[in-house]
Parts: sequence; C-alpha cells; structure tokens
Amino acid sequence: MKTHYGIIGFGPVGRVFAAHLAAAGHRVSVFYRNPNIRTAMLGHPLEIKGELNVSAEITDLYSDMQEFLDSGIDIILICTKSSDSPGILKKIKSLNYKPDIIFLSCQNGLDTEYQISDIFGPGHTLRMSVNMGCGKTSENAVRVNFSMCHYLSLMPDIDEKIITQIADDFTKSGVCLEVRQDYRTEVFKKALLNSSLGSLCALTRRTMNNVISRDYMKIMVAQIVKEGIEIAQAMNIPINDEFLDEALCYLEKGGNHKPSILIDIENNKITENEYMCGKLAHYAEEYGVHVTLIPIIYNLIKTTESTK
Repeated sequence: MKTHYGIIGFGPVGRVFAAHLAAAGHRVSVFYRNPNIRTAMLGHPLEIKGELNVSAEITDLYSDMQEFLDSGIDIILICTKSSDSPGILKKIKSLNYKPDIIFLSCQNGLDTEYQISDIFGPGHTLRMSVNMGCGKTSENAVRVNFSMCHYLSLMPDIDEKIITQIADDFTKSGVCLEVRQDYRTEVFKKALLNSSLGSLCALTRRTMNNVISRDYMKIMVAQIVKEGIEIAQAMNIPINDEFLDEALCYLEKGGNHKPSILIDIENNKITENEYMCGKLAHYAEEYGVHVTLIPIIYNLIKTTESTK
C-alpha cells in the first residue's frame, strides 16, 4: 500500500524527497507559492543528480492550501525554513484537514518538532535529522553533493508501525532513513554541524571547503563544536567528546557546497540562525554553560540579516 505524501517547502531538500518518493510509486502532492514551480514541473521531469540519482514527474501541484489538504494526504513533510513554518502550521490549523494527518519536520535546527506539537499535539508530530547537502541547478534539477543516512524520530504518541512504514518508504525509494528512539541526539549533532561551519560560511560568504581548509578557521569550527558538546552534556544529551573528530571529518567532506544559511544571506533573507546558534546560546544560558563563540556568531548573523 502506497503512502500519499504532501510536501510544503519545495526547495532542494523537498525536491529530492519528492522525486524519490514519486519515482517509487507514492503519490506526492506539492504546495507551492512561486508560480515558476508549476511552469517548470508540468511536462518536465524533476532530475536529481550527484550522490543521488533519480528522475520523476511531479504533477500534483497546489497553490491553494485547502485544496492541497483536501487531496487526502497522509503525511506532510515540512521542508521550509524553520523560521517560516510557524505561520504555515497556524494557517493549516485554521482550515479543514484529515484528523489523523501527521507532520514530519525535515528542517535544520533545534526544536522544530515543537513548532508542530505546540499547535497540533504530539500525536501528529515527527522529526527527521536530515544529513544531506544539495542545491538547485535549475527549477527542474538538484545536485546532491553529499548524502548520508537520515534519522527519524520514534515518538511514543504515534503508532510505531506508521513510523516504520515512513522509514521503509524512504529507504526503498533510495533515501536511507533509520528510526531512532534517541533522535534528539542526532538532531543536536546536526545542529552543531550547521551552527559551526554553516554559520561561518554565512558570515564569510564562502563555501564549506573554502572555510574549513583554512587552519585558523578550522580552529574556530572546532571551538564552536566543543562548546556545543558541553551544552549537550549539561542537558543530558549523550554526545561525548569524541564527536568533535567525527564532526570535523563530516564537515571536511562538504566540498564546494554552499549551506542554506549562506544562500539565505546572499539573497537577503531571514536565516535559521534562531534555531541553530540562537537555540544553543539559549540552552547554554539556561543550563549555566560558559560559552564564548556561539553567542558571538549568533549575534553577528542576527545583525547581518537585520533590515534595521
């Protein structure tokens, strides 16, 4: 039995998931705001190339949210920026939707699952830790620079069979997805990766490789990760000191990829800084952890993206 997936946020990650799930035979409905998406998708396949390779026709497109919800979606993948999703979720709450619908946050940053559960409750909420670097090369093409196994939350308020089915759907489509009870550990690790190298890329306007290949910048990346590990340990999130070497090894594989936070800065958009360095700075203060670089990076990006 195939699952009907809905996707909100049709950027590179949303496109990669849509193409794989559609190619595997699942119905995929997309909510879009940019009219160029409909023009690009109709009559042209969506091509994913690089570390992942797949081609699929994406024709189930909606610009009206109620019509999107009326299509009978089982699982909605939230692939928007963390800063955009609260307004979208509140809009959905004001409309008619299936009472058993499940929302899966496929976003960067800490606590994005709480954006869902605060509005719809824990029985509608799942979280994925996305481990992939990708970018659009055109409206119909995405290049995946690196892709590793993603992690899906095992939530007590959602039937485990449903969670396992989602993981199976993704994995069989060619996108490895593993169910983890300790998903928050994986989410926190990914937040440290994004908050360190990603934030420095945004501030310097340089790619991942360009930043981390410089010894003095690699020292800064390592310091941010170290501070993040101390915060995690204070919160009883089991991330040990050895994660520093794992993190640096992971980040060194990023190549000439531009992380999304850098692309947002280049396009004068609000970034996900509040859900990365911002959340880390918040938890450092709450748990009494002395950190130096994280709040500095947070405030620098906040100022950089400010319009005032």
